[in-house]
Amino acid sequence: MNRKEPSIPFVGLHAHSVAGSIFDAIGYPPEHMDYAYDNGAAALALTDHGNMNGFSHQLLHLQKMKAEGKEFKAIYGVEAYFIPSIKEWREEYDRIKADAKEARKLNNEVSGTSIEDEKESKKAIRSLLNHRRHMVLIAQNQTGLSNIFKLISDSYKQENFYRYPRVDYEMLAKYSEGVIASSACLGGIYAGDYWANRDDGREAVLNAMRATTENMMRIFGDRWYGELQWNSVPEQHELNKYIIQMKDEYDLTLISTADSHYPSPTAWKDRELYKRLGWLGKGSSRPEWMSDDLPVDVEEIGDEL
Repeated sequence: MNRKEPSIPFVGLHAHSVAGSIFDAIGYPPEHMDYAYDNGAAALALTDHGNMNGFSHQLLHLQKMKAEGKEFKAIYGVEAYFIPSIKEWREEYDRIKADAKEARKLNNEVSGTSIEDEKESKKAIRSLLNHRRHMVLIAQNQTGLSNIFKLISDSYKQENFYRYPRVDYEMLAKYSEGVIASSACLGGIYAGDYWANRDDGREAVLNAMRATTENMMRIFGDRWYGELQWNSVPEQHELNKYIIQMKDEYDLTLISTADSHYPSPTAWKDRELYKRLGWLGKGSSRPEWMSDDLPVDVEEIGDEL
């Protein structure tokens, strides 16, 4: 196909592939990269959940694109799982583990990938044990890439892992050089402040977001970005307004992302079916968030595959 000229310059800085976001995204990195290039984008970031398993796919396909004379930039990153203090989280974990009855509920399986539960992450998380918030980390240079590798490696250590790998303020401060960070989605860091405080009113939300902003800017400086997204969820647009206020108060730079989970718009049905099949494999007909009124006909999708 002939490469399209974009009507506006845009680089996707938040995207998921099947290589690292299992049962949440479809399409291998080359498919995402080719679609971006064919539609006029000069670069694309891949930010899978808690890992960089798609890194080698990106690197090898970038070499192929360059050999074909295609000018493109692969941006390397991750959507990490963040909590403020692993020390406090670990104390709660050890308390539960010491209780024989509660300990039986723990799932200590450690894997190189984690299956993201969108519904669980995009709401107030009451349990400290299950607490985590998304944040996007992108390598600015080779030092940043090495630091993201170190963060991911440390997040999977036993003392930082329960169902999901985790990073905290201390780890981010240690490995922040060369790393660009943003606040992610409705499951993200600013969103966590919103979900936890919205019942107490606007000022409570803003105070929580102010504390987060000051902590992140202390670590990343002007490499901390507020992330705006655009979808049909009303809470997303409420959150966007709060993030814009952080921009006004702290001179925060904002980015707008698609948070894509499939390589092209026509692939959304395939992704929906893939999610459903993934949760069937986990021993459940579907998770809580898969309501009966999803605009998807699974039999129809099956006929198309």
